Amino acid sequence: LLVLFYLLRGRVRIDGEKTGRTVTRFKAFERFGHWLMAGSLVVLRLTGLISLFGRKIMIPYFGHESFSTLAIASKWVHNNISWAFMIGLVMVFFMWVLENIPNKLDLKWIAVGGGLFKKGVHPPAKKFNAGQKVVFWSVILLGGSISLSGLSLLFPFELPMFAKTFGLLNATGLPELIGFGVLPAEMTPHAEMQFAQLWHAIVSFGLMAVILAHIYIGSIGMEGAFDAMGSGEVEEQWAREHHSLWVDEVKAKEASSGTTTPAE
Repeated sequence: LLVLFYLLRGRVRIDGEKTGRTVTRFKAFERFGHWLMAGSLVVLRLTGLISLFGRKIMIPYFGHESFSTLAIASKWVHNNISWAFMIGLVMVFFMWVLENIPNKLDLKWIAVGGGLFKKGVHPPAKKFNAGQKVVFWSVILLGGSISLSGLSLLFPFELPMFAKTFGLLNATGLPELIGFGVLPAEMTPHAEMQFAQLWHAIVSFGLMAVILAHIYIGSIGMEGAFDAMGSGEVEEQWAREHHSLWVDEVKAKEASSGTTTPAE
């Protein structure tokens, strides 16, 4: 429902609110993948927090029976919505990975802080700037790790992760070098689940911090940024300020194909 809401919202904005010349920033398929991942992530965060802190925070206020019903429902929703998140994660990876490979332009962008600290400074960038690339790779790596540990929790007998990982680390000698000794290379399914649960929670909080920063910049932190993923259309002037090299590429493709971007 959240995905459909934003796609429909985007259609309304294209038809009614744009006043200047626009360029298509993200197509409907790209926005669907983004909002599928984002919407499912919101639900996963809420249900995950209920499972993690519900006993301490909610039982004193709602009682054991009410919390039991909520916890069972949250667990069911969490386990099933996770598939939507993983599908969205895979979609986003394959749609944007080539455009998020770091390059020399990113160093220039970082050198001026993306223009965030000085008014009127807009370093050149392609479709994704260095800051967006950091968010992309953080989501892919942290989200992928969370997905793997979640699958291990769903299928502890079929997908044990930590015993094999610890065995590989022991072979390098690194755990002993930094004072952890020899890590356990054989575990029961229950021990595997304990490690997976701990890792799942820690990495989830890391991803949550990244996403909160992303939400701020993509909403109130940068004027016009939400339009890119809301309607898919952005003002050409905004695009030239923040992604000038990408606009040049778009215009070059239009010129070669004989098409132009219509004014709204």
